[in-house]
Amino acid sequence: MNLLNHFRISKWESCPCGSGKIYNDCCKNKEILPAQVSKKPPEVQVMEMMRKSMKKCCMHPDQNNCKGKIKGAHALQNNKIVSLLGGSERHVYLLDSKKSPLLVPLKNGKTELIVEVSKTSVKNATTQTCFCDLHDNIAFAVIEKGAPDFDESNEVMKFVYAYKAFIFEYYKQWMAMDIFRISFANRPEVFNTFKMVGMYRMLHLKMNEFEPIKEHFDNQILTGKHGGIKTCVVKLPEQIKFANYAYIAPDYDLDGRKIKHTIKGVMHRIAVTVFPEKTQSYILLSCLESEKAIYQNLFNQLQNSSIDKIKLYLSMFLPLYSENMVLSPNLWNNWDEETRMAYTFYANRQGNDAIIYSKTIGMSLRNAAKNTTFDYSNRGKIDLFV
Repeated sequence: MNLLNHFRISKWESCPCGSGKIYNDCCKNKEILPAQVSKKPPEVQVMEMMRKSMKKCCMHPDQNNCKGKIKGAHALQNNKIVSLLGGSERHVYLLDSKKSPLLVPLKNGKTELIVEVSKTSVKNATTQTCFCDLHDNIAFAVIEKGAPDFDESNEVMKFVYAYKAFIFEYYKQWMAMDIFRISFANRPEVFNTFKMVGMYRMLHLKMNEFEPIKEHFDNQILTGKHGGIKTCVVKLPEQIKFANYAYIAPDYDLDGRKIKHTIKGVMHRIAVTVFPEKTQSYILLSCLESEKAIYQNLFNQLQNSSIDKIKLYLSMFLPLYSENMVLSPNLWNNWDEETRMAYTFYANRQGNDAIIYSKTIGMSLRNAAKNTTFDYSNRGKIDLFV
């Protein structure tokens, strides 16, 4: 697809409203509704619709046997992870997309969306309405309340952590696509701008990339198996003050070398889960067995590098690549106001801004790797391990 076609809807392609018809026979000539007075950019309106309209549905593949209410399932376990971070204060800090973003005016006349870091109760942290009561209990029982601590030799535990990181990200992407389609159907003239068509292309591409992964997990779950997943486990001999889940494609390894994760236009991602336990913490990175050649070098580095080098790497790339960071009050309160603002700014980078910062990370890691006397314990301003 050439650049111009990437940012416009062809009259012969499937209509973005999801009707199944071609655009020319569907929304292209739809009557333009009276303009709605709003100073908010379309992308903000989409975010607000997502916040208000998250559908309650069960993502488990055994749809015919759903039972009970669709509940606010935790992407990171409430009883074993989030509560541990919240401690006696019973709250944590995270980017809260359920609240209205700030619209920050820029000098060039444009505005920038900033999702704030907010205090959130441990009960509500990382919840999504994407599993029924029955399947939430069944699918994640091996790692939930009452389950033993993580066992790195337990393949079922590793499979479930990878599945959980993936499926919660899949649900958000699925919802974003669904809401975009509804928005386009209602007002195609607003959502047919270059910027919004670019957003649609990215959502569509991600869904196409996610579907084969979901198919693998679904098949394994329905047949009672837990295979086809390669997991790298890194154990830290301390209780860290944050947790994270993500399904991402980091651009650089620990030495700043480019990871070739995109093949023939398809991006291959890893499921990442970072969590504390009472006396230690774990970093889990998982991909399909068929994708392990892409990430094997990164996995080897993580299992053979010093703890300080790993901590520097995580402090640099996790806030930029993942919107699902959960910070303990101890960590948040240890940072001064400048560091909190820097973290919030950094965590909100998207698009070209995120690419620029990713390249900066790569350059910094390469320079560190070339310097035989570099002190990896000096992690800079945004340090997740203070």
